[in-house]
Formats: sequence, structure tokens, C-alpha cells
Amino acid sequence: MARKIKTEKKKKKGFLKVLFAIIIIALLCVGGFFVWKTYFKKDGKKAVQEVKILDSIDEYGYSISDRDTKYYQSEYEVLKKILLDKPVDEEKYATQLAKMFVIDLYTMSTKVNKYDIGGDEFFYSEDDDKKEMFEQKLIDSMYSSMLDDTYGDRKQELPEVKEVKVVSTDKTTYLLGKESVDAYLVKMNISYVKELKYDTQASVVVVKEGDIKWSVVDIQPTLNPKY
Repeated sequence: MARKIKTEKKKKKGFLKVLFAIIIIALLCVGGFFVWKTYFKKDGKKAVQEVKILDSIDEYGYSISDRDTKYYQSEYEVLKKILLDKPVDEEKYATQLAKMFVIDLYTMSTKVNKYDIGGDEFFYSEDDDKKEMFEQKLIDSMYSSMLDDTYGDRKQELPEVKEVKVVSTDKTTYLLGKESVDAYLVKMNISYVKELKYDTQASVVVVKEGDIKWSVVDIQPTLNPKY
């Protein structure tokens, strides 16, 4: 009788071990499936990383995505508040726009590839040639060595802006084509999460584009710009 009880206990222990092993294998399979689903397509190739829009200000064409840094997202909220206040404080708007432009331009760690130009949505768009020149200059210079991160596997040290401090905002004029227009000149100091020898100063010129929107038309990596 005792032998029978011991045998039954052994069988029960053996069953529990098998059950436990099955559960572990199942968990590993589920985990493996989610890893595969996240990083690979059905054909065995890596899946393209999707960029999700978290919020947008449609009237102005501004938005933030899940790739943007927490710092940039917090500054976006500042801009959003400025634009929701009526009437909009034009100087505050122009200053915050210039600040966000610089943050996005120099935070290269969040960009998918060298064609994903930071600050592009803030740049003057009524002159296609001017905007194209701005983009091409960056592709050929600062962004030229950026590796592709389409599949989220880039191993490259790229700059991330830690803070931008506004030094001054001054009313000025800017020669846009053949016309001299009202503008704001915003001077800023830039600091990074890690120093990688990128620009630490910037002067940005912002002009009115259309009825409500301000846009960047010029940036120089100095507090003493010439334009």
C-alpha cells in the first residue's frame, strides 16, 4: 500500500514537472512571437518602424510623434498654449517657434534617416526653392553621415538637445526675395545630453507666412549673424 502511495506521488510530481515545462515553453513561444511580430515581417525581413502622431495643431500644420524626445514634446505644449490664447502673442509665438526649430533640427537621434530633416515643418514653405536649398544643405552637411533607422536597429551616436535657452528676441527686417519684411531675430544657446561637438549657438530669423503663421527663413550657428 505504501509503495502504491509513493508511486502515485512520483507520478504526480512527474506530471507537475511536465506541466511546468509546458507552461515555460508556451511563455517562450508567446514572447518569441511578439518579438518576431514587432521586428520582422512574414517574409523574414525586419519590419519598418511606424511613427505615431501623438498630437497635432491642424490650423498651423504642427504635430508631435512618439519618436520625439520628452523635452521637445514639453516645448510643443508651450507652443500649443501660446496659439490657443487669443489674441496670439506674436513675439512669444515667434520665439517659441524658433526655439522648437532649433531643438528639432539638432536632435538628430530621433530622425529616421538623413532625409528626415528636423524643423522642416517650421521652415518657410511659400518659396519652394528656399526650402529645398535648406533641406539639401543639411543632407549634404550635418545630416550626411546619418545612418538609416528604418528598422529601428541603428547603432550610431547622434546628438540630442538637452536645453535651448533664449538669449534675446528682437524685431528686425529681412530681405525676402526683393521685399523687405518684418521679422524677429531670436538668439539662443544650445546644450546637449552628450557633447558631440555640434553647434552651441544659433540665431534664427522668423517671418510671417500668410495670415497667422510665422516661419523660419534663416539660421546661423552664431550669436552674431550676418544676413
